[in-house]
Formats: sequence, structure tokens, C-alpha cells
Amino acid sequence: MKLISIVISMYNEESGIAFFSNNLIKELERIKNYNFEILWINDGSLDNTQLNIEKSCSAGKENVKHVFIQFSRNFGHEAAMLAGIDNSCGEAVICMDADGQHPPAEINEMLKAYEEEHEIVLMQRTDREDHGLIKSSMSKMFYTIINKLSVVKFQENASDFFLISQKIAELLKQDFRDSNRFLRGFIQEVGFNKKVLEYTAPKREFGESNYSFFKLMKMAFNVVFAFSNKPLRIVILISISFFLFTIAFGGYSLVQYFIADSIPSGYTSIIFFISLSFSLMFLVLTILSIYFEKTIKEIKRRPIYIVRKIEIQD
Repeated sequence: MKLISIVISMYNEESGIAFFSNNLIKELERIKNYNFEILWINDGSLDNTQLNIEKSCSAGKENVKHVFIQFSRNFGHEAAMLAGIDNSCGEAVICMDADGQHPPAEINEMLKAYEEEHEIVLMQRTDREDHGLIKSSMSKMFYTIINKLSVVKFQENASDFFLISQKIAELLKQDFRDSNRFLRGFIQEVGFNKKVLEYTAPKREFGESNYSFFKLMKMAFNVVFAFSNKPLRIVILISISFFLFTIAFGGYSLVQYFIADSIPSGYTSIIFFISLSFSLMFLVLTILSIYFEKTIKEIKRRPIYIVRKIEIQD
């Protein structure tokens, strides 16, 4: 039977991890003709997440193997998913979160799409039961902005709940080792046969979301600077526009001095000119500094994550 790897990212999920794992294993037992390995990635949790998941998975199931991977500290959700993919052995890999908002009941449909020779199966969130108008608007704005700036056009509301074939997993293991990561973007960038399935994200029953407004903003910046050079082109356009403005302003001053035989009133114009100059200059420096920072991180090639412990339970 085919082996399917399921990667679960966990961070401070002690209150709901047992409930989620029980639901997941029940769903996997219903799916015949497959063996499963579940890679539980503890992303430096500060609570009893590790203890609770090991207790919950202590009873072995015939077609399910558990792999527990603990990080030395918190490296982030993207690093946790990548660690699971790196250690996966299955013919296909499914990534999902442990917060209960990626329904295990959808796994069977994902596998059907995979058997139809789709090497990438994206799960598109059509509704979220605990999302209000503000969060929904923020999500829509996020995808609008990055699709305007990025070369890669992302599937709107595609989540970190997805399936990839072993071929895609090997690409992520070997080639996509960026320090500035966006996995759901990487898997849409590589091409191959893709299918999009829709699902409704249930309300989070346990714990609180680890994604604050500022974390979402940080992720948006990471995506833009990882997949687009348009900010650099915008800087060039700003520089050209400012150069033309400077020439026009200088020409006007010369005309007033030599032809109109009058000195233009200078205080307001000079203050405006200096303020605009410094504002644009600092904008240019900010954009260049962000690209420079990202480049330095890539050059350093520091580890994406550090594993403290790996345990395998058959």
C-alpha cells in the first residue's frame, strides 16, 4: 500500500492537540488502501503540547506510524512544515495545522485528487466560521496586494493545508531553501498539475490563534520581497519622477530670475522641495535596506531549523 506522510505543525496547542489527533486518526482509519506516517513537529512549544501528543498517540494503530520531531526553540510555522517535509518518506505529503481549522475529513478528497494525477492539491478556504468582516477584508486585501506586486499569481485564500507529490517534496528539500519562505507560494510557483478544492474552516475550539495583525503584516512583506522585484522598479520610477521634478523646478527658478527679472518667493518652495526630497530619499533607502537585509540572510545560509529530538513510534 502507498505510504502518505502527514505533516502537523504545533506551537502551544496543549489544550486541543489530543482532540485533534483523535479526530485525525479516526479519519485515517476510515481511508483504506493507504499507510500513513504522521510527523508531529513541535515548534518550540512552551506548554505541555509534546507530553499531550505523545500520550494521545500512545495506542498504536495498524496503518499509522508516528514521528515526533522537537525543535530546540521556536523557528516559526514555515520552518516546522519544511522540517516535516524534509523528514517525510511518503509518496505524497499533506501539510496541515494542529488548531483544528484544517478538517481531517478533507484528506480523503485530497487523496482522490492525487490519484487523478494531480501533483499539487491546494485547499481553498471559502469560509471561516470565526472570521468577522475585518479579518475577511484583511485576508482579501492581502491577496490583492501580493498578486498585484508578485510575478506569481497566488490562489486567493489558499491555506497551509495542501498536498504535494513526492516529486514536489524533493524540490522543496533540495532547491527551495530560502531563509525568506512562503511554502504555499513555492508550491504554486513550480508548476505541475494542480487542483483546487474548497473547504470551510471550522471555528477554533481550543486555544488562540498565533497569528496577530503584526505577524500577518510581516508575512505580507516577506511574500512581496520574496516573489517580486516591483518595489525596486517603483523606486526607479520615483527617482526618475523626482529628477524630472527637480529639472522643472530649477528651470522655473531660472526663468523667473533671468526673464521675469524677479526672484521667486523662496521659503515655501524650498521647504516643500527639501521635505519632498528627504521623504523620497528615505523611502528609497527603506526599500533598498529591506532587499539588502533579505540578501544578507540568504548569504549567511544559517539553518532554517534545529532539531533537538526525533522519536519514531510504529
